[in-house]
Amino acid sequence: MKENKKILKRKERGITLIALVITIIVLLILAGVSIAMLTGDNGILTQAQNAKDKTEQASEAEKIQLAVMATSMDNNGYTEILDTDSFKQELQNQFGSEEVNVTPNGDGSFIVTVNDRKYYVNDDKTVISNDNIIEIGTKEELEAFRDDVNSGNSYEGKVVLLTSDITLSEEWEPIGFMDKDTDAKNPETGDSKPFKGIFDGGNHIIKNLNMSSTDNRFNSLFAFVIDGTIRNITIGENSEISGSSGAGVVGFLYGFEGNISNCINYANTNCAGIVKVIAGQHIIFNCKNYGTINSQDSVAGGIVGNSNGDDWKQFENVSNTIINCGNYGNVIKESGTYCAGIVGFFKGNILNSFNIEEINSQGASVGGIVGEINGNIENCYNIANISGVGDVGGITGRLTGNIKNCYSIANITGNYSVGIFSGVIHTGTVENCYSKDDEFNVSNLGNAFKEDTNNINDGYPILQWQ
Repeated sequence: MKENKKILKRKERGITLIALVITIIVLLILAGVSIAMLTGDNGILTQAQNAKDKTEQASEAEKIQLAVMATSMDNNGYTEILDTDSFKQELQNQFGSEEVNVTPNGDGSFIVTVNDRKYYVNDDKTVISNDNIIEIGTKEELEAFRDDVNSGNSYEGKVVLLTSDITLSEEWEPIGFMDKDTDAKNPETGDSKPFKGIFDGGNHIIKNLNMSSTDNRFNSLFAFVIDGTIRNITIGENSEISGSSGAGVVGFLYGFEGNISNCINYANTNCAGIVKVIAGQHIIFNCKNYGTINSQDSVAGGIVGNSNGDDWKQFENVSNTIINCGNYGNVIKESGTYCAGIVGFFKGNILNSFNIEEINSQGASVGGIVGEINGNIENCYNIANISGVGDVGGITGRLTGNIKNCYSIANITGNYSVGIFSGVIHTGTVENCYSKDDEFNVSNLGNAFKEDTNNINDGYPILQWQ
């Protein structure tokens, strides 16, 4: 009986609320307010609903941010990547019985869904609300997004999510562009249109990415990115990049923020697999190249072409990081310097990366991992043959820095300055490194390596992340 009374009371409250809403609408109509003014796009009721939605989103975003902070504090105040289970538990503590879904992207970012609204937790622990997330699921939507960027919308502060695989049918015009008259060392001047947001491919594939035009400054999926992040995208097979030199994912990445992570390239390109040029301070994380790099450009690399050199004065005190990257494609260079499996020329640190395909150059500064480096190489290996004219090494062609915990079992050929690990050492050291003539195993190389139990590397040690 008591339960029946409760049900009746709830029904009475519902009926009373409906009656109240109807009464208000009738009064507004009698006062001269039209139905359109009430329910149109800018109507009173629509604006009230929008205000309610924004309030709810602000509250939900705040709870997610508190869960992020609590998880970080539980891990002594800092974690490179939030622990997914701990994060889920803190979200449950914040939202109680509400349905909350968490999708980790594998690179420190998450998609959190609350009451059918999506929130994006970036790897810097910021929370981006539903209103700033744009979803793309078709070729036409991707093209419209590209055209919007190229018209001047940088998407700064926005997240663009790819929700399905996309097959392109015409030659691709890149997203963003740098005007040919713009000084690359001051690219924010001139008539250039960069992308500045976050593009998350959702681990989907873009197929048939083909470019042969010489009109673009860079031929890539994204030609020009300033302080933006590109992650979780695969450039599929049947893709070819020629004409203006570029890479599968990004042509020119500039600034002090923004990273490239979890990207895979199968396109055959004319400079690099993932990024042609890095200028500033960035991290390239967990990227792989399977395409053939056949370069007539000044540089060639399986993952990156080159990063800012010493003549980029605005970046003289900063460096970049390449970590957990692997090259599975041939790198060929017909002339000139800087050719390697991971990056042609680099200022920064290369960690936990490898090359397993042949490097062939008709020029100098040729290496299994990097052509020339001003920085450090640690926990890397090369198992492919390397050939060049001069300054040729199994790990690097020219070294200013240190090589540590690496191995190379390459056959290395060149006319001058040929070394097992580095062709030329300007300054620095080679520590705890091994060649094909040495007996070594996982215990010699350190905890970044593990045994090749599945024989994917002819029994030689592989990296923990492989």
